[in-house]
Amino acid sequence: MSRILCTGIATLDIINQVDHYPAEDEELRALAQAVRRGGNAANTACVLGQFGHQVDLLTTLGDDSAGETIRQDLQAHGVATERIVTLRAGRTPTSYITLNRANGSRTIVHYRDLPELQADDFPISDVARYDWFHFEGRNIDQMEIVLRRLNRQRIDQPVSVEIEKSRPGIERLYRYPDILLFSHAFAAEQGYTCADALFDALRQQGVSAILVCSWGEQGAFACDPRDQRHHSPAFVPAQVIDTLGAGDTFNAGLIQALLDGRPLEAALGAACELAGRKVGQSGFTNLL
Repeated sequence: MSRILCTGIATLDIINQVDHYPAEDEELRALAQAVRRGGNAANTACVLGQFGHQVDLLTTLGDDSAGETIRQDLQAHGVATERIVTLRAGRTPTSYITLNRANGSRTIVHYRDLPELQADDFPISDVARYDWFHFEGRNIDQMEIVLRRLNRQRIDQPVSVEIEKSRPGIERLYRYPDILLFSHAFAAEQGYTCADALFDALRQQGVSAILVCSWGEQGAFACDPRDQRHHSPAFVPAQVIDTLGAGDTFNAGLIQALLDGRPLEAALGAACELAGRKVGQSGFTNLL
């Protein structure tokens, strides 16, 4: 199996399940509550660990009980935590999530009072030990430094960057990775009504990476460096239970399939199938 470094955020998720989304100023009793590890990079790392890969997570956590809870959960899922940067200044990020049982939608209120990773936290001297590098697109100034250094040091290891939401200057990252993973929310926020429109715009800007965009119930789309377009339909479960982390699971499924040597179109289908499995269950355990 492969050695993978995932870089990004880990959070403590406090999830309240409700029978409908509350109106403003409504008092509503939760049907159930769960507290678990979350965050894009942490979720992707835990799913990749289920495939048997050796996964390291590079993130920051507070020196508090929430940080320890997350660390223990990662270890229980087979994710190595030696790269985690523990900070005394600030608190571990927390997401307060309302999960609507009626349709599986999730609404997130995120609170962060913790410094982001710095470029010097990245283990540039250990680049040769990894087979894949996956980044969450955030903290743009520091990440650009890391990607620039990594491109000088790496041999032939693939680099993927998730672009989940619009952040000032995030387009500066597009020139560095081999694979760019865009969310439907990002594309819609930028005014694109379909994945092809996003891909066309990026190619016109000179972006040469493999482009991937998940698009909810329409499945996912990809564009290879020769500008060939691919599509996989969504794998909708019999009942939509929990959409939280579906995109993170999709990213893990795509990385796994490409590491397994599958062509891009087949990898896209495998990622959609895994994401569909996630949507049909609560949490990330036993996805395989």
